[in-house]
Amino acid sequence: MNSQTVTCTKCQKQFLVIDQEQQFLNEKGLPLPTHCPGCRQLRRLMLRGNERALYKAKCQKCQKEIIVSYDPAKTTNVILCKPDYDAWLNEHDTTISDPLPIS
Repeated sequence: MNSQTVTCTKCQKQFLVIDQEQQFLNEKGLPLPTHCPGCRQLRRLMLRGNERALYKAKCQKCQKEIIVSYDPAKTTNVILCKPDYDAWLNEHDTTISDPLPIS
């Protein structure tokens, strides 16, 4: 089998379907893709249903403006900037220092 150049039916961009992909699709009895990888990814993201958003917030320790991935008005979590979070993490070691012996 040789790699094939296919034109996306949605955006009209050309994309390559490599030999290994064609072999996989043939083994599974599936047709060649009709959408380019970008359009396929966009379709998968649209199917997720929950749109992601970014929010402006202030670090609750140093008051620096930061961007977070959850709505600060709807969370009870403490919001820290990266340096303050790293400092907190160093003070509150979350790893087990002495692992349990394996018997």
